[in-house]
Amino acid sequence: MKKPLVLSILAMAVLLPGCATTIIDTAPTTTAVAPTTTIPSGTNEQLLEQMRLTIGDISTAMSASDKAKAKSRLADLQLAWDVLQPQIADKGEQLTQDLQRLIDLADSAVTRNRPADADKALRFLQIVIESLA
Repeated sequence: MKKPLVLSILAMAVLLPGCATTIIDTAPTTTAVAPTTTIPSGTNEQLLEQMRLTIGDISTAMSASDKAKAKSRLADLQLAWDVLQPQIADKGEQLTQDLQRLIDLADSAVTRNRPADADKALRFLQIVIESLA
């Protein structure tokens, strides 16, 4: 009886190491490249028009439930605002505050999932543009 037990132990000792787990690394080895950002430029009128188009894109993206596009366009809007804000500082604090409210409405549209806020921002920005003309 000892002989079969010894043979079983020897067989397990020989066979079990052959069942080791092999790990194959399938993770990609490339690193992601950060997207490049273009800083907007132009006159006040051009930047306001660019902001109007961008808010329109946010409104359209939110209506289509394309949150990724809306977030991307919101980042573009913020860049345009960052460039425009110092340029209109001499036009009065009220204009700066009004435009900041429009940016906040666009932000609210995306972050709080409120598409109507983007529509409001678009309508109000058009009024601001007309009043400056």
